[in-house]
Amino acid sequence: MRSARDAESRPRRRLRALAALLAAPAIFGCEKLPDIPNVPPVASFIYTPVSPINAGQTPVTFNASASRDADGRIDSYIWNFGDGTPEETGGSPVATHVFPDTAARCIEITYTVLLTVVDDKGDRGSASQTVKVTELPVPGSVDCR
Repeated sequence: MRSARDAESRPRRRLRALAALLAAPAIFGCEKLPDIPNVPPVASFIYTPVSPINAGQTPVTFNASASRDADGRIDSYIWNFGDGTPEETGGSPVATHVFPDTAARCIEITYTVLLTVVDDKGDRGSASQTVKVTELPVPGSVDCR
């Protein structure tokens, strides 16, 4: 038969065991959990107009608003238009560019536009698309014969 003393001591033993368990990290130190790895951002963009784009004349708007960073934010957008002009870096997802007029005539030049996005932890993601730019006069026109 159990005494009242035994019934009272059982919860106390459990309480002491729980207190010892809770105090263990303070005694032995806490283990540092590994850092969660950064997920790189994903770059994406569209541009308008798609056609016609005339060299030295047509402003083209590039929009990277669809770019995403799953575990943070995008801090900067780096545009390389592939035409020899300096890269453009900024905090806005929208950039406007006029492809330069060259000495070429009557041809269509294909440029590769590269977008690189940089997230708040310094990781990068990139996307590229080709853009067809016409050097006037339009190829096949009377002035090109």
